[in-house]
Amino acid sequence: MCESVKPGLDWQIVGIGSYFNSDDEIGLALVRALSEKADWASRCVLWEGADAATIASALLEWCKPTVLVDAANMDLPPGEHRFFPDQDATVFIKDSSVSTHGLGLAEGLQLARNLGFEQPVRIFAVQPFDLSPREGLTPEMAAGFPALLTALKADCSQLA
Repeated sequence: MCESVKPGLDWQIVGIGSYFNSDDEIGLALVRALSEKADWASRCVLWEGADAATIASALLEWCKPTVLVDAANMDLPPGEHRFFPDQDATVFIKDSSVSTHGLGLAEGLQLARNLGFEQPVRIFAVQPFDLSPREGLTPEMAAGFPALLTALKADCSQLA
């Protein structure tokens, strides 16, 4: 069982996605860019192709507050993002969408919670333009990347 959250505890920042489904790479790309900054590097992890079991297992192993960064169908305009607590995952991330990771993010979080994970989790989710099987972000997502990275830094900087 995890210890309770301690004030000032660093948050783990996890990029989730696939390099082979266009904008599904956005979580990986954002966290990879964030990890290039010395003050963020030790907190960043990349999970390519993570499924619900991987998410639950890692959360239980780390037992620390975590920010998950991923592409998600939220019925928003493409390129828009939301930053929200994991309890809101089923509200913001549509259950009817098929995840490129098998069972999705919301299911992995629920599994971890059911197994005793009690640390806070926040999700930085980006609505994709396209999830077609191909390498690289769409030109539209690439154009919005700097603003998304700035927003991710700002949201993560406010966590205590």
